[in-house]
Amino acid sequence: MSQHDTLSLKINEKSSYIDDRNAGCDSHWESLGRMHGGFKQWPNARHIKTDTPWHISFIVGGILLALVIATGHHIYLSFIANTDVNTSTSQFWVRAINNLFSQAIYITLGIVCTYSCIQAAWYTAGSNPTSILTLSHLFLLPTPNAIWGLFRQPYSVRLMPPLFLAICMQALILVTVFSPNALSSGPAAARLANITVPTLNLTETDMSLGPRQINRQLEAAVAPIWEQIISTAMTTPPPTYWRAPQSCGVACSYNLTYFAPGLECRELSENELTLPPVEPWFDGSGRCTRPSKTIFEGTSNFAMNNTNGQHGDNSAYWLLLQYTTGDEQRTREYPCPSYFLPSRALRCTFREAEYRMTYSLSNNIQTVSSSLINHGKPLTDTPPPRDCSLSVPTGAPCPTGSLPPTTEAVNNRALAKVFSTSFHGQIKHSSHQAYPNLSNELAVRQLFTLREWPQPFLFEPSNGVSHLNESIVQLFVNMTMGVMALRTDNTTVESLVWDGSIVWKYDRRTLWLVYGIALSLASLSSLYGMYCLWSNEGAIDPTFATFLLTITRTEHLYKHFKTVRDMKEIEETKIQFSSKAEAFFLANETK
Repeated sequence: MSQHDTLSLKINEKSSYIDDRNAGCDSHWESLGRMHGGFKQWPNARHIKTDTPWHISFIVGGILLALVIATGHHIYLSFIANTDVNTSTSQFWVRAINNLFSQAIYITLGIVCTYSCIQAAWYTAGSNPTSILTLSHLFLLPTPNAIWGLFRQPYSVRLMPPLFLAICMQALILVTVFSPNALSSGPAAARLANITVPTLNLTETDMSLGPRQINRQLEAAVAPIWEQIISTAMTTPPPTYWRAPQSCGVACSYNLTYFAPGLECRELSENELTLPPVEPWFDGSGRCTRPSKTIFEGTSNFAMNNTNGQHGDNSAYWLLLQYTTGDEQRTREYPCPSYFLPSRALRCTFREAEYRMTYSLSNNIQTVSSSLINHGKPLTDTPPPRDCSLSVPTGAPCPTGSLPPTTEAVNNRALAKVFSTSFHGQIKHSSHQAYPNLSNELAVRQLFTLREWPQPFLFEPSNGVSHLNESIVQLFVNMTMGVMALRTDNTTVESLVWDGSIVWKYDRRTLWLVYGIALSLASLSSLYGMYCLWSNEGAIDPTFATFLLTITRTEHLYKHFKTVRDMKEIEETKIQFSSKAEAFFLANETK
């Protein structure tokens, strides 16, 4: 006998032995169990639904535990909020504890979804016959590979619930990504504080160079130092000389009301003008020339009984600016353009006024602005009437003579006069050249521009100054703010102050939005998991022992797999789980 024949004989003998053992096993089904439509139950067999209380506690209790953890996270962040990041607990531990809460929520809700998914898998396996390949993916949920494997299977509505639970489980990882963002660090909120700030109090610090005249007029000259301060304030942006209040911290903002003179301006009509228009003429050679004419003139009134009475109240302080405009009219009759420069005038009256100033400091940048909010009576040299009711006993004669001027009246006059005299003077034009003779040319040039287009020179409001009456009013407002910064007057105001500290910030909306979505999805998973557990008449674990018991208990299933030789045929075999029998059956087998 050859070696090959010997080997074949041994294999046949081994196969006969295995068949005899299998036949023996088959003969024992009848003697070891009872028949129930193809199902054989081993005597005293182990039941697979023994851990139902634990499953219920994991599914239901997990939701309650997650809610407790979320509440604890909220309490922790509320406690740490608005504390200084440099003086509180170490930043590392603050953020570590914050992340720990998020991880705890993720793990707790993950357990809920996992146990719910297990019960949903058993319920789905018992609802309809399912291929073994699909069951393989189903019982591996909620792993990503199993989710992808089920997506590749033919569409079935009954697979959607466990798929949804598995996707919810995987999506819970986002809780650890977004919920820690509820804690951040940033600037502390500004607080209200009473701070000492500069103001303009004209009832103190006399600006005059005495003695005061107490008869009918205020004729005390302005002290040179104050005249220089006022002139500087006119030609310098307000924030230049401002210093941040000592109690302002890193940033602050406040509003302040103060009282000072104010301008009220109007444009004069043609019959009120005193400066005649400038008209060109042509010489014998046909050149367009112009005689010597005044194109700007600034005057003011600060004396009673002024003879120039055509502009209103002579006793009030006023400023008059007259100027020619650069309107151009070209004609074809002459070889060069013809110009007609009409005159215009602006008259401003000084009145008592109320201002509102806004100050802010941020990033070492100061912003100061002020606006005139209310006009009062005109400022004049007329002394106030004497009030005898308070100083003279009943029946006594009232003293004669004028009261001495108050400090406020002297200071009002000083501000108004220095401002007005800055515009005193004239600008004349002869041929193609201008001749300025001004008290403060820099102040005038803030409102007007001399330009050479077209020739000869034209005088007009500066670029960006669309309304001259508003511009000169704002110039005076800026001057009051500049004087305020250069004086020593102080007051106390309520201000928003930021001390520059960095604190922890808690965004409740972010935390509860993330946790709310996670708890909602987990609650839906929990409800469906409990429904599946009730439908299965108990909780079933997806352990190897459970699968072994549920498969080996069925005679026909055992015989079917005994004859199958191809793995693909095994994967395509459709079986169905019976919760009552606690076993799997072939699709065509009666349970």
